[in-house]
Amino acid sequence: MKTKHFAAIAAAVLISVTLAGCGNKIEKNSMIQPPPVQEDDPSVEDTSSLTEQQEDPPEEAPVEFEEAQITAKETKYVKFSKTYNAESGSISGKAVQESEREGYKGKGYVTNISKQSDWEIAFDLPASQYYNISITVASDDAVQNGIALNGEKISEFTTGGKGKFETFTFKNIHLEEGISKVSIIPENGVLDVDYVDVDASEDISKLSLKLKDPSLSNKDSGYNAKALYKYLCDSFGKTVILGQYDTMGTTYESDLIFRTTGKKPAIRFGDLMWATAKDGSAGSLEDELAAAEQWSSSGGIVGYMWNWYSPTEPEKAESFYAENTSFDLKKAVTKEKIADKTPEEIQKLEKEGKISKECAAVIRDIDEVSEKLARLRDNGTAVIWRPLQEASNGYFWWGSDEESYKWLWKLLYERQTKYHQLNNLIWVWSAQNASWYVGDSYCDVLSADVYSDSGSKGGQVNFLLHLQSISANKPIAMSECGSLPQIQNIADEKAMWSYIGQWGGNFIVDENGKLSEEHNSEADLITMYNNNLTVTADKLPDFISMANEIKEQEEKSATEKKSDDTASDSGKDKKDSKDSSTSDKNSESKTE
Repeated sequence: MKTKHFAAIAAAVLISVTLAGCGNKIEKNSMIQPPPVQEDDPSVEDTSSLTEQQEDPPEEAPVEFEEAQITAKETKYVKFSKTYNAESGSISGKAVQESEREGYKGKGYVTNISKQSDWEIAFDLPASQYYNISITVASDDAVQNGIALNGEKISEFTTGGKGKFETFTFKNIHLEEGISKVSIIPENGVLDVDYVDVDASEDISKLSLKLKDPSLSNKDSGYNAKALYKYLCDSFGKTVILGQYDTMGTTYESDLIFRTTGKKPAIRFGDLMWATAKDGSAGSLEDELAAAEQWSSSGGIVGYMWNWYSPTEPEKAESFYAENTSFDLKKAVTKEKIADKTPEEIQKLEKEGKISKECAAVIRDIDEVSEKLARLRDNGTAVIWRPLQEASNGYFWWGSDEESYKWLWKLLYERQTKYHQLNNLIWVWSAQNASWYVGDSYCDVLSADVYSDSGSKGGQVNFLLHLQSISANKPIAMSECGSLPQIQNIADEKAMWSYIGQWGGNFIVDENGKLSEEHNSEADLITMYNNNLTVTADKLPDFISMANEIKEQEEKSATEKKSDDTASDSGKDKKDSKDSSTSDKNSESKTE
């Protein structure tokens, strides 16, 4: 697991800083077929804090670009399903047909595949559309493999190495009508291939992103949060909001995007790691919060993650990583009701031995970061809040096991919404594995972090489909990516993410502080920021006006309801009075 580095230019001097690493490995998550892992960049070093601020960017964009009109290509589903036995493919090199391993289909299988040219199979497709390709393979040792289509690597998989045939499926691959070829690229061993299944996929043709009456999980949410969430829900499936992670305490990457594309990101993403870090690398938290406040005051959207340093070892470098701390979340878990306890009450419970020191430390950290978020709440800033990211991959201390993670999430949620009354938060869940889901009552947006070094610019619809299978009534976002998908691919795949967060640092800035085209070409960025389907800062609505409108509507509805209730009560009183009068007359008649 690596840290992703953020670079900034300050007074013409290159200063490297770290916006600490949200994980890009998700191979332990069986619910999502992972992309290849982005390797670390050895040219950028971790250093201490940012000591100088870069010069302010020009107020006006240096270049204006014509807005591209993106239209999705229509792809009709044509039913197709066929199995191809490996031995019917092209076999060369040391690969041979064999029949000794148990469990194969057909006349045998192909064994001893060690490089891409050893085996290849072709299939004739009836239409240009999306297909699922399943490959059944076996190996005696764990083997990491690439899969290539028509000579180009599209993904990776690793065999279990137990000597039995197992199947790996790669979903929603767009292939053209006619002949296509698939091959395997073992990278550290040899592989046996039994057969390949090719099936036309209906996933994309059937995909609908329409939400049914979505609502915020926190019923006490402020009007600023309600306005932002309404916008996220209303635009989901129609447009994609663009976001950028900035070097902490700056808007360096966002300003670079502006100078390159003529447009600013709609969302500035930051990290609140400095709220509790005590390892000596922390920069100015004041600068960070000021950058967020300025972004919000100019009409932009603010988003935060929290690389949470170990509650008991905040002085250790990058102790948010499980490998860098001895902190055991399981020891913090308690059945005590602690979400609404005062610090004094927490201290008393710890002294009495009713909660552990780990539990008390967790609460202290939650209170510290909540104090910073309260500042944003008090100045009217709604925050897209994504804590405890990527838990299911096990790289962070909060990902030790799903039950402890869910306990921590709910504790964090309840303490921040109820005790601290942080009603400006929109909660984003990104643990990514279905069994780790905290439930619709504890989050507002589902998201995935998507990294790949294969050069893929696809819309990443498989991640979206996976998250939709977990909850179909929440907006779905790509909370991080190493490189932005191409907008045409997003449209074609119907992968209209609520928003996309481009990671910063050396993912977008080169060693000289200029635009790096390693992950995103300048041309792709210009197109991404200048088209009819993406939302940049200049296209955002006036959230203050939206919040006021929502407030007026709610107050009007409350007044009308009160009036209706009053009328109903008045009618009931009249009926009761009439019934009483009739009863009295009947009583008098009986008495006579």
